[in-house]
Amino acid sequence: MGFVRTLGIFLGFCATILSFYCLITPFWATNVSNNNGIQTTNQKALGLWKYCEKPQNAGNYQCQSLSQFGIAQLAQYGIVGFRVLVILGCIFGTGGFFAGVASSDSVNIASTKKDKGRAAGGAAGMFSLAGVLILAATSWAANSIIKRWKQLQMGGGGMSINAGTQWTLGAAIYAGWIAAAIYIGVAIIMFMGCCQSSGDDEDEYEDDYRGAPAAYAESGYSQGRKEFV
Repeated sequence: MGFVRTLGIFLGFCATILSFYCLITPFWATNVSNNNGIQTTNQKALGLWKYCEKPQNAGNYQCQSLSQFGIAQLAQYGIVGFRVLVILGCIFGTGGFFAGVASSDSVNIASTKKDKGRAAGGAAGMFSLAGVLILAATSWAANSIIKRWKQLQMGGGGMSINAGTQWTLGAAIYAGWIAAAIYIGVAIIMFMGCCQSSGDDEDEYEDDYRGAPAAYAESGYSQGRKEFV
């Protein structure tokens, strides 16, 4: 179980890295380069915080903050909701990772098996919440990108996103789905470790309880028999 728990901690760390990638990358949505037979001249990417654009197959992306569009326009297309869910997912994922480390035998943050089992249970709960939150954010975004964002039009601060651009799913969506699957898998691993630790504690208690009468018997001590010389 020690190796399995260590593997779970490592996978949880990987999922947390993917979650932070989703949080900062602008590649939640990218434009389709060939839209109904019309070749687009620019490549576009839209994330939770930035809108980026560059000439087709040339140069680097030029990015600008989405704060220029105002909170109302961002909320209209769900971007504010995506931000909240992903930030919470990153928080729970990070907490689950540290709780998982505390449950391992390589550190003494939790000194007893019972405490390590509790830490594993906490890690399982936080990883499962992180998985649900990241899955909700990316699935909601994917639905919006496919169904609604052809009519996406935002403007402000000298920058505009024009309606008619055909958007498709970016790398962040797939990274989020992978992270969510890993989180849920790791939560199951940690929960199994928590149950195993609880079972070990019960067995240890039973062995101690059974061992006490035997120790008295071997010592020749009897409560009801006394000999005087």
